[in-house]
Amino acid sequence: PREAAQPREASQPRDGGLALVAVNDGGEPWRASVTLTRLTVTGDPRAKTTLELDVPAYDSVTVALPAELARPDEARRELLVADAGSDRALWFFAEDRDMDYPAAEYDVTVEPTDGGQRVRVTARTILRDLTLFPDRLDPSAQVDEALITLLPGESATFTVHSAAPLDPTALTTQPTLRCVNDMQGRAPY
Repeated sequence: PREAAQPREASQPRDGGLALVAVNDGGEPWRASVTLTRLTVTGDPRAKTTLELDVPAYDSVTVALPAELARPDEARRELLVADAGSDRALWFFAEDRDMDYPAAEYDVTVEPTDGGQRVRVTARTILRDLTLFPDRLDPSAQVDEALITLLPGESATFTVHSAAPLDPTALTTQPTLRCVNDMQGRAPY
């Protein structure tokens, strides 16, 4: 994942069931409350619990998840979210090509900045791996973030660096602003 170089992460299943694997590659203990929520791709919660983590420095802790979190009602339409402060891990019960994602719906604003533009996207539906490709408009344009998954109501801000301002409409629509949801009903790539 894009956070692979981060000092802390939460990971995935183990033999015998779904587990939260909290990895602390930092030199200090990691103590956190983790809120685990199983929810639908439309944002409706199905089950929720909070766990207390205490992960020693340079170590990991594995916590088996209870059945109400680990077993979806509809695997193609559900995910598990683990939030620990600003740290987040997501687990989808099916591969992206098999998920029943809703059509991508979002609100977007563009504002100028020194040397580029700031694009703020607020999700009205889940947006899986939202990515902005400004180089499709200007080959020298760059963006600071990619592959961001937003739940309904959440926002992300992308900072685009370019020599000249890019067209705001082109910057905020396909094929420049994309997410996995856009692939629904298409052949796998």
